[in-house]
Amino acid sequence: MTRPPSTAIVSPPLSPTSATRSLPRLLAYLLPATTSMYGLFQGIQQILLPAQVDQIDSAAKVGNLALLTTLAAIASMVALPIGGAVSDRTRSRFGRRTPWMVVMSALSALLLIAMGSSPNLFALAISYMLLWFVANFYQAAISAILPDRVPVERRGVASAVIGLGTPLGILFAVNLVSRVSQFWGYTTIALIFLAATLALVLGSKEDSSIDLALEPKNTTENAPRFIASFFAAFAARDFRLAFISRAALFLSYFTVSGYLYYTVQDYVGLENLPTDNLAVAVSTLSTISVITWTIVATAAGWLADRLDRRKLFVGVSAVGMGLSMLAPIISPTWTGMIIYAVLSGAFVGVYFAVDLAVMSLVLPDKANEGRDFGILAVATGLPQILSSVIAGALITFLGGYIALYLFGALSAVVSGLVILRVRSVR
Repeated sequence: MTRPPSTAIVSPPLSPTSATRSLPRLLAYLLPATTSMYGLFQGIQQILLPAQVDQIDSAAKVGNLALLTTLAAIASMVALPIGGAVSDRTRSRFGRRTPWMVVMSALSALLLIAMGSSPNLFALAISYMLLWFVANFYQAAISAILPDRVPVERRGVASAVIGLGTPLGILFAVNLVSRVSQFWGYTTIALIFLAATLALVLGSKEDSSIDLALEPKNTTENAPRFIASFFAAFAARDFRLAFISRAALFLSYFTVSGYLYYTVQDYVGLENLPTDNLAVAVSTLSTISVITWTIVATAAGWLADRLDRRKLFVGVSAVGMGLSMLAPIISPTWTGMIIYAVLSGAFVGVYFAVDLAVMSLVLPDKANEGRDFGILAVATGLPQILSSVIAGALITFLGGYIALYLFGALSAVVSGLVILRVRSVR
């Protein structure tokens, strides 16, 4: 079968010499930007949103949280591939990614403030969905910086540095928002996110994309063929396996982490906590996890590059993450949660240090890297949709929090086994 003509960019090859020379500066600005982005996601999901939903209707909190996160995840799943594809085709003297990062960070800041001021569940749902669309559009654009501007031989190190944005984002966000009011929690995250983005685009400027050629659009292409061409990357075996593995891992991660607040509240019990403040207890667990995450991730990316065994690192870390979820089942206590936080932090640290490098190496089409990277990012949005429904059902009908952690463990192990079948990455 003849493949339909692409509508994406034809980009020049990355210059390893110039890219390597500017890499430290790029990473120095990219880390704060990704940290603030993940701080936005995790500060809302782990602390702000569960607490806000609980305040609005405590009796229906589990179902309402599942509904809101499902709606938001649908918005993110739509935004990610669109953000990648649109930024691929953007032509401006500021580059392909920069205009969208600036616009979407500004819109995100406004929506964060609106979300913090939402008086009821309906208003919260609308602002949350819009925010997740805009913020994930931003994520698609910033994620494409890795294949755009980092040479292959340095992607393990770059992935590790970028991957540190997740634990550092969790660390600053959950500790910040658990100690201030709801309004200032949202507002402070908004201002930091906008400032970090402006620092990145001004401090490490993207090259102009005006002179980049575009393949001509095929005006006779019908809708089915356009859709087929848009998802053409799935024809590559390793891309499919990477997508499945990533989806299984994030299904595990979101199913468990999205309900950490209620796990501590209802499974461990408020009376068994070392503090009377539930939000502070949750942020303490997140901080412990992040500390081990950061320590491990700092070395993992460098070691994976040196050994040239990135796939192995991802597979082992996914399996280890699944095994760590047995700790709260064996010991449903505060001590058990601390053990879980330490172990999961270490294995997640390894995973996030190498994950982006592996994903960037299975992209089958240089001309569509932003689009295809965005599609791989859907492997984080789709699990959010499923995790909300699954977690709500597990907690309410199918065995409670023990079933929640068993499911998370199984999904992570499946992820590790699948990624080991990728052939093009060691």
